[in-house]
Amino acid sequence: MRRRTTKTTPLYSLAASDVYKRQLLSKDDLSRQSKKVLYGYCKKSVADRIYSIAKMVNDTYTKFFSGQCVEAVILGFLIFISLSIFKMPYAGLIGVMTAILSFIPYIGAFLSCAIGALLVLLLSPSKAILFIIVFQVAQFIENQFIYPHVVGNSVGLSALWTLVAVLVGGNFFGILGMIFFIPLTAVIYNLVSGNVNRRLKEKQISIED
Repeated sequence: MRRRTTKTTPLYSLAASDVYKRQLLSKDDLSRQSKKVLYGYCKKSVADRIYSIAKMVNDTYTKFFSGQCVEAVILGFLIFISLSIFKMPYAGLIGVMTAILSFIPYIGAFLSCAIGALLVLLLSPSKAILFIIVFQVAQFIENQFIYPHVVGNSVGLSALWTLVAVLVGGNFFGILGMIFFIPLTAVIYNLVSGNVNRRLKEKQISIED
């Protein structure tokens, strides 16, 4: 059985690589076909505008999810190191869980804290309170200094606008709104900013930042 697994592993890797390449080619084909349809049915000026906005949306969401992945790794590592320093049980498990739940902005870490506190309470009740304190301190550092800058900077938003996007998105659409409103706000911000700058340039008005 072990020999079969060893021989078939490269085959699985080749198959996965082939599927990935096919997906990239399909994406390129779809993008090229969409562009042909766009320029075929619209005026060039209109098509250029639509294409520019679509490219901005694609780039913004790509950068957002890349930044989110980086932030998740940083937070998971921060929680793991903090819990390990105080010799907390399940430090590795809680670190990984926190990294996964961090894709839910701001409140994901609270869920991880609650679950982690329960695990620590079951194994070592005397450390439960200390765990919550250590976790909350690490979470505060992440929320104030890491998340707004890593994720916000990846899409060109300040820490303030990132927080506003999370609050508004969460208020109207719950967890999904909290996740997707950050890149959406970045797109709207860039569109409005570009339009304002263009109008100021046409009026020959210069305003220093």
